[in-house]
Amino acid sequence: MPSQGRRTTPLPKGWHRTRARILKRDGHVCQWPLAAGGLCGEPANQVDHKLGAAQGVDDHSDGNLWALCQWHHDQKTGREASAVAHAKPPRRRPAEQHPGLIN
Repeated sequence: MPSQGRRTTPLPKGWHRTRARILKRDGHVCQWPLAAGGLCGEPANQVDHKLGAAQGVDDHSDGNLWALCQWHHDQKTGREASAVAHAKPPRRRPAEQHPGLIN
């Protein structure tokens, strides 16, 4: 099972109403785009941000929300969590020259 992300920012007040509105707008159908064209089309029971905290975005507008099936939501969350976990921290000091190359 993919790792589940943890929300670092709270969802806006009234999220349950927003979630219901997005599911209704998308017809309770997963909006994940397929490589071959079209959409996943499986029953959707999740609402997620297209761009979210993992991309440095805090946008809860309807245009940034989509209905997803559980499988695609888990896949997206797992990829985002992995990217954050494997991000390299910035170097704190300049790289030193290899000792064999010092004159």
